[in-house]
Amino acid sequence: MAAGPPSLQRAWDIGVLVTCAAVVAMSVLLSPTDEAVYLLGVRIPELCTLRRITGLSCPGCGLTRSFTFMGHLDVVAAFQMHALGPLLYALTAAQVPLRVWSLWRSRQQGLQSS
Repeated sequence: MAAGPPSLQRAWDIGVLVTCAAVVAMSVLLSPTDEAVYLLGVRIPELCTLRRITGLSCPGCGLTRSFTFMGHLDVVAAFQMHALGPLLYALTAAQVPLRVWSLWRSRQQGLQSS
C-alpha cells in the first residue's frame, strides 16, 4: 500500500499484522493430513465451495493443508498439497515482523515530530 495519511497507514499495518499473525497461529494449531485438517481432533469442513459442489479442485485447493503443513515445518508435504503454498506461507509469515517494524517506525517518527 502506498504511503497515505498516517492513521490510514497505521490501520492498514494493524489489519495486515493481525490477519497474518492469525493465519500463522492457526497453521500451528490445526493438525493436517493429506485429506483434511483438524482442530482439537475435530475435522474442519471442506472450505472450497467448488470442490464441495462438483468434487473438482480449484486453483486454491490444498492451500489450507499446505499452510498447516508449513506450520508444522513439513515443507515436503506442504509442496505436495500445493506448489505455491510454502512461498505464500513464507510471504504471510514475513508480514508479521515487517508490520511490527512499520508500526514501531511510525511511532518513533511521531514521537520525534512532537
